[in-house]
Amino acid sequence: MIKSTNKLSVLSLSIAAALCTFSAQTELDQNDELNQSVAAVDLSDEAKKAFYDDSKLNLHSFLYIRDREDRAPGADFKPQIENQTLQLAMDYRSGYLKDVVGFDLWASTLMKVGDTVGQSEILLYDYDCNDDGIGGDGCEKTNTSLNIAALKVKLGDEQLGFAGRAGYTRINMGTIRSSWGLNPHSYRGFEGKVSMGKFHVGYAWADQFKNDWSDEFKDMTNAWHQGDPSMSAAQKIDFIHSVGAIYELDKGVIDLGYGQGKDYRDNWQALVKYSWDLSEDTKLNTAFFYHGGKYVEGKVSKVDNAEVESYIALGADIKNGGFTFRTAYSQTDAPSDPGGAYNFRLTPWANSDNRNFMQATSQIEDYNPDGTKAIKLGVDYNFASWGIPELSVGLSGNYGWDVISDKSAKGDARTYDGTMYSIDYNIRYRFLEGGLKGLNVNFFPAYFRSEDTNYKNDRNDMKLMFSYSYAAK
Repeated sequence: MIKSTNKLSVLSLSIAAALCTFSAQTELDQNDELNQSVAAVDLSDEAKKAFYDDSKLNLHSFLYIRDREDRAPGADFKPQIENQTLQLAMDYRSGYLKDVVGFDLWASTLMKVGDTVGQSEILLYDYDCNDDGIGGDGCEKTNTSLNIAALKVKLGDEQLGFAGRAGYTRINMGTIRSSWGLNPHSYRGFEGKVSMGKFHVGYAWADQFKNDWSDEFKDMTNAWHQGDPSMSAAQKIDFIHSVGAIYELDKGVIDLGYGQGKDYRDNWQALVKYSWDLSEDTKLNTAFFYHGGKYVEGKVSKVDNAEVESYIALGADIKNGGFTFRTAYSQTDAPSDPGGAYNFRLTPWANSDNRNFMQATSQIEDYNPDGTKAIKLGVDYNFASWGIPELSVGLSGNYGWDVISDKSAKGDARTYDGTMYSIDYNIRYRFLEGGLKGLNVNFFPAYFRSEDTNYKNDRNDMKLMFSYSYAAK
């Protein structure tokens, strides 16, 4: 495991030293054999080009504010999440030395602002705030961490080439993905991809994972708390791996994947996306997504009599002028899942991320409990025709039926009488010019209600986010 709290200063000094070295080298007389050989000069120039001239350095800042309340049946609404977080991050991406090898770094600080309630999945979460070895008294804390430190390689060209990255890295291949909180989630592992024109085939492997609410890379386990020693005992999942194939269509893509979580779960997916230009001003985007999975029976999954499970979804949106209209349908079959919902991951939640393309989701709910059939309708509007291209607003609604009634029931004891619905709003403003150019302000209120199911309580949610990125280089 990698502890990152003390590595940020070392990382910063290393980068500063490297930049100073590049600057000093340009001042040397490259023809003076007393200083360095011709070969060394060439290598120095190429290193400077790869790691400075061709590199990119972005500085990110994010103020995240969230307030979510939850209502148990027959009770009043109570705070579930209250969070204020300020993020500062550095994203460095080098070029390629000899046009072959480079490296990427992402380091961040997530600062707790004021008091917080619950687990936001943004700030570091300490399961044992009293430090008595007994979990259950969790709290959120400020932390600094190294999110990405990866070596990258490329060979060949677009017609026949290889691209890979390894270390503490993002993965986006097959059925494995790096999602985002305020920072990218990442793995200890590697990903490699061979490209032959529009056809790409790849493989990925990982044995540790880090999300925003952890300050270190942790082994993957069969417990939602990632095997925290103050919590219940957990079985280690030795590794996850996946193969994938992607074919780029002229106006779409076909994306296939198969993955395994050692002794825990297998899964597979198929995605087809295609777009049509209905007129000069109207475009139709469509998507079909199928995801299947099956638990590996045994002590790691804790599942007996595992069955094949599935999630199927269709989605479409039409863009015309400032309007974007959306519609989607999904259906879920997850009879073996111990939590009562379809699991897209090769591990339990929080131990890895999933590469999925769900269509009928909302801000608070993914609409994938066992049995659920769901529809979604939505519309977004950009005010460019009013002379305000910076402003966009949106409204969407979801409805689900045949939802599992009791998520703790197993096998034939399960019934499907539940319903649920959501209403989501969004207001987005992006400064396009002036001193605040690049600043984004997003406001997302959301509401969720359910009946005849204990899968999830009623919730009200609000997110207010300010983000800004500066291209330092």
